[in-house]
Amino acid sequence: MYGYVQLLRPKNCIMAVLSVLIVALVAAGLDVASMPLPEVLAASLVVFLFTGAGNALNDYLDSENDRLNHPSRPLPSGRASPKAAVILSAALFAFSVALGLWLSLYCMGIILLNLVIMLAYEFRAKATGLAGNMMISWLTASLFLFGGFAVLDTFPGIMLPVLFMFLLSFFATLGREIAKDIQDIGGDIGRKTLPMVIGKEKAGYMAAIAFLVAIGLSPMPYLFGVFGFLYLVAVLFADAIFIYGAGLISRNPEKASANAKLGMFASLGAFLLGVI
Repeated sequence: MYGYVQLLRPKNCIMAVLSVLIVALVAAGLDVASMPLPEVLAASLVVFLFTGAGNALNDYLDSENDRLNHPSRPLPSGRASPKAAVILSAALFAFSVALGLWLSLYCMGIILLNLVIMLAYEFRAKATGLAGNMMISWLTASLFLFGGFAVLDTFPGIMLPVLFMFLLSFFATLGREIAKDIQDIGGDIGRKTLPMVIGKEKAGYMAAIAFLVAIGLSPMPYLFGVFGFLYLVAVLFADAIFIYGAGLISRNPEKASANAKLGMFASLGAFLLGVI
């Protein structure tokens, strides 16, 4: 049973849910009592189920590559069966779509669009390099849009802060995804990832550029008056983490990827501090 739980990658699911919760907290000015809890809980559950479904599908389709790159994962290690992974993924996608019907049409639109993008990525774009990286970046960043739409009726002004969250997340994730492809270049089978097409060095430059775009955008919420001074202080700390990671990409892509994840956590904290 534990192997099937691992297929969902619960830590990734919880990280995805954090995006929704942070949007709700920002919208409410950290006043939990004013949050529309039914909508927030429903949106969080949708995100958890959808992310878990995508992870299970990804593990099923990547099981051969994972024998080299990630042999400890449930399918290559034999702790879960491929057939059960497919059934689990389909069931969780169905539950997330059904629950999304209860939320707004905007939320439903994001769910259906992301389902199309997820399937297009897994069955085709994953092997096409930069396009696949951009799809994953959209799927990650769109969690902020989804959270914003979930609380939009209660907090009509939330979409401007959400727009900045989306942009920063998109470019930070893009840099991290390219760095991960550099890390996995030796074990990727049947794929043409960006490092395979243009080389590890040039791919490293592109990852660094994506990080630098995120860094360049990061002061904008403060300059536009969306977040306060504490946001600026905290996001500069996150920027320092991204800058350090950008310098590591060519020499140590695994550490650069881990660094980017840490920087993304720091950015989430900055968003919360920005409304104090």
